[in-house]
Amino acid sequence: MAALLRFGLVGCGDFGRHLGRYILEVGTIAGLCDPQVQRARDTAAALGLEASCFARYEELFARGGLDAVAITAANFAHAPIAVAAARAGLHVFCEKAMARTVPECWEMVRACQAQGVKMMVGHKRRLRPPWARLIELVRPNGPLGEPLAIQACGYADYRPYRFTESWWGDPRRCGGQLHATNVHVIDWFRAMCGEARRVSAFYGPQHETGYQYPDILHLTFSFHRGAVATLTSAMTFPLHKFRQSEGPWGECRHGGFKLVPSLDHIDLYWQRLDEEHPHHERFDDLGFDHAYRLEIGDFVRWVQEERPPCLTWVEGLRCVELMEAAYRSAEQGGRVVELPLYPELELR
Repeated sequence: MAALLRFGLVGCGDFGRHLGRYILEVGTIAGLCDPQVQRARDTAAALGLEASCFARYEELFARGGLDAVAITAANFAHAPIAVAAARAGLHVFCEKAMARTVPECWEMVRACQAQGVKMMVGHKRRLRPPWARLIELVRPNGPLGEPLAIQACGYADYRPYRFTESWWGDPRRCGGQLHATNVHVIDWFRAMCGEARRVSAFYGPQHETGYQYPDILHLTFSFHRGAVATLTSAMTFPLHKFRQSEGPWGECRHGGFKLVPSLDHIDLYWQRLDEEHPHHERFDDLGFDHAYRLEIGDFVRWVQEERPPCLTWVEGLRCVELMEAAYRSAEQGGRVVELPLYPELELR
């Protein structure tokens, strides 16, 4: 049996502590890091660890004794941490969003490629059973056939998260509105429809002035296989909590689907054109545990056994590309933006 993979955990806020529990099911955490070093110590204590804690990730990497790093820090820190980890010979698991911009993503990729280390970006929604079931339904031999059109409404009330008081409210630090709110469903669009070819988007009026970016955004993606997908996003909608938003409707070659998320369960309805009545599948387990275990477990098996993983860096980079393209389009009054966004970086 292979020795347990030794992780360094960088970023010890609530999510770092949360992800740490899943890491400990398949590996060990040999060191922790957070600029507020007491948070690293508190996370170690909460996870039952007797591990060294650092304020600077450079010190953690220099100490040695690690095989990989799990990055759960703020978005603006993802690229420099990943590059430093790769240069230290560490495999990289990075929480979404991969970075703020596509050039930052490519910097991370090139650093990992140069050192021959692996990098995965955690995009869990496509792995959660209700959403994975939709991907299954539209596979080439699935009952619904290829997706033709999908729409999702991302209107939700983000006021309880107090984003305006943190780095999440600053596009220079988080990346922008979609990074904060809709990264999950944008990645899932790609899982359903394949590679996108163009994006167009429009900003709405500013609602909450505490955000340093427009907080209402409507956008459309066109995909190479012919499908279109639309996303409407607003951050001060009092009728929906985040988990109640983004339930997609889709028309497919042989039928259609509707996913209705609630706070404690998800209802999926789908029907073929040649059927009289819809199918109803209820998911009382929202699937978070399944998704976290799948991505972390696959990352470990990829590193130790070279088994093909459920995700790599590709999903992370392409998701950031779609978000950045939407911002660019909206800033230019809805001009259609063709992909890839940085063809010069694709060819390097």
